[in-house]
Amino acid sequence: MANLGIPHAHANQYGSAKISKPGTARGKFQFAIHATLVTAAFVFVAALVCGVVG
Repeated sequence: MANLGIPHAHANQYGSAKISKPGTARGKFQFAIHATLVTAAFVFVAALVCGVVG
């Protein structure tokens, strides 16, 4: 690979590494809501494909 002049010690200095933050109560609640909606949408589409709904 080409040497771009970025030393390995400073490779993550420009935001290439995501910093993990502890989840807040609001963030966990929103994640639960989104996960529920995505799951419900998947089940609905699966039911349409299988002919259970419609």
